[in-house]
Amino acid sequence: MSFLQGWRKREEVTDRRDNRAAEVSHWNDVERRAAGGERLFWLNHPRVAYHYHGKALIEGLEWQDWIIGKLSGPAEIALELGCGNGAALAENLQRGLARKGVGIDLDVSRFTAKGNVELRASDVNTIKLERRKYDLIYARQSFHHFEALEHIMEQVSAGLTDRGFFVLDEFVGPSRFQWTDLQLSWVERLLGLMSKDLRRYANGVEKRSEGRSTPEQVIEVCPSEAIRSADIVTAFYQHFEVVRRQNLGGTIQHLLYSGIVQNLADDDPEVDRLVDCIDGIETSLIAAGLLPSDFALLIGQGKSIR
Repeated sequence: MSFLQGWRKREEVTDRRDNRAAEVSHWNDVERRAAGGERLFWLNHPRVAYHYHGKALIEGLEWQDWIIGKLSGPAEIALELGCGNGAALAENLQRGLARKGVGIDLDVSRFTAKGNVELRASDVNTIKLERRKYDLIYARQSFHHFEALEHIMEQVSAGLTDRGFFVLDEFVGPSRFQWTDLQLSWVERLLGLMSKDLRRYANGVEKRSEGRSTPEQVIEVCPSEAIRSADIVTAFYQHFEVVRRQNLGGTIQHLLYSGIVQNLADDDPEVDRLVDCIDGIETSLIAAGLLPSDFALLIGQGKSIR
């Protein structure tokens, strides 16, 4: 079974020729399923998320608190690209990251947050940002859905204030989820460490390996999924002075837990030990340069700043 089978939509998009409509339909459906209690993401398990977020700490701080320190206080205006239902933007305003928040997404009708927030229904691929307006521009697990990387980054660079930061917490792995043979072989090996009850799909079938969907199958599920994800890091370095880069892993675990993460009990010492072991193996392989990191935290400033 392939990674994408766990994401396949239950409702058909009315007009498949309209990619924007397909995007909105897909992510509305994902939100409905998540709200209904389904664990859809590898990071939905608290022990897996614990390791991920630990790798993202900068000098012991989450990136938001690190940015507040660098700015000596909240950003005047923060812009989130691909704000979804607005949960992250609302959380960041509440924690004092910015005095005002601006969110851009194809569909902002799902946004329920209140406060000093401005919403814009727009395609990030075609944005035109006001010059030198934002102390902070960021994206969390949305940037890999954008195709016009160079245009967007040029706009971000122009839109940042002289002291501003650009932050990506992102999937930067193979475009269109074209997993490498090495990735898939490690997933198969590590599945062998798991008991049968932990590696069964919801339909009872035992997961013995992870498949590789074709690009066409990925597009069918979500037209923008990982459209140019493999180019993000290179484009970031071209357009910004990189202040921090943290490897967050996920090269194996993203695939390993696909479709079976719901089997991993919370606060179970045996499950936690298994997750710790798997994370340690993945981290060691990445540190040794044997595997890339498919997720990364990137923080940059305009090249004229440094």
